[in-house]
Formats: sequence, C-alpha cells, structure tokens
Amino acid sequence: MLILKLLILSFTALAYDSSIAVKKAGDKKIFKATIKTNFKGKLNDVVKGIENFDDKCNNERRSKRKFSKWEKNCSYHNENLVEAVKIQAFQKDELIKIYPNAQYLMWRNIYNRGRFSHYDVITKKEEKNKIIITHQKLPDSLVKKLLAKPEKTVSAFEDIKGTYTLTQIKPNQVQVTYTYESTTDHWFLTKDFLENNIKKNMVHGSEQAVKSIELSLKRSRIL
Repeated sequence: MLILKLLILSFTALAYDSSIAVKKAGDKKIFKATIKTNFKGKLNDVVKGIENFDDKCNNERRSKRKFSKWEKNCSYHNENLVEAVKIQAFQKDELIKIYPNAQYLMWRNIYNRGRFSHYDVITKKEEKNKIIITHQKLPDSLVKKLLAKPEKTVSAFEDIKGTYTLTQIKPNQVQVTYTYESTTDHWFLTKDFLENNIKKNMVHGSEQAVKSIELSLKRSRIL
C-alpha cells in the first residue's frame, strides 16, 4: 500500500491534514483519500454544509443537465458534477433492509471526458457528540428494486463511498474527517501510469467536499 501525506492550506488558512492510499486486490484497484480538519461551530452547523448535496455542481456544465433547470445556480462548486438530484420517492422498506440509516437517494450526473451517472444512498447516524453521514453508490440491481423507472447508469467504478465523521471535540469546535473510497476493475483506470492522476483527483475532490462546509459556515456567519 502506498500512502502520501500532505498538509494543505485552505483559502481561509484552515489546516487540512490529507492522505491518499492505493492498494491492489486482484484485478481491482482501491483508492482511499482522507482529509481532516476542525471547524468552529456546533455539529448541526457543520451538517448543513454536508447535506446540501443538490446545491453542489459545476454551473459551467449547465447545458448537460437533464433534470435541473438551466437557471439554477449551485452555491458550491464541484468540478465534474453536472447535477445532483435528490430522490425521496422510492421503496424505502427495501432500502432500509440493507441501509438502516438511509435518508434518501441521489442521482448524480457527471461529466469527466465523457458522461457518467449513478445513484447514491445517503445515510445518517447520530451518536453522542458525533454524527456520521455517508454517500455510497448503489448497484444497479438494487436500484431497479427501489425505483419504477430508474435512469440508465454509466460508471467506471464498481464502488464509490464518502464518509463524513463529525465529532464535537470542544463546546464550539467540530472535527471533520472525510474519507473518500473508490474501487475499479476498469481495464484502463487500473493502468499504473494513471495512478498519480487518479490520486490527485481523489485528493482534489475531497478538498472540495470539505471546503464546501467551510463556505457554508462562512455564509451562515459562523466563521
């Protein structure tokens, strides 16, 4: 396993402790990026900057949208995300059998040198002084059980999962650890010469996820 340690300075001088790891499992490659930082505020303040999934996209790719209105302006930039659509009408009982903390589904429309899309399940678990929020790509076989007419999905990754772990470490300070994992057996993406590029994109995507929390807090005048 290869691990790189980085220290990244955000635009508001918050320190980001970040790492990226890659390992092989047969014909598959598993990438795991982790980023950690602290924010001023309460747990619920930070949660607002995470759960606004449908307000994160790249407005310059609005011409590729399928469901979102052209006029919509996402407040939080996500380089490759065309749109994220929240879905609350689905077979909840079927989903809860597998994901007991499931909240809703998201359909992600992605453009990265080609069109991709997949469905995520959003989960939320609350403990004392801690909240864990995840987004995880669902297999097509499960999506067909949840939705009457699901959109066709295209993905080069077998599994994609992001986990936000929020811990109230002081009365007005929250530690956020975001872990982003992806698994692929794609013949091209598993090539060694692409590894550094994928790692760079993974770290960048993780930074974007955490910076959107920072921006949300700034807009709420928490920071």
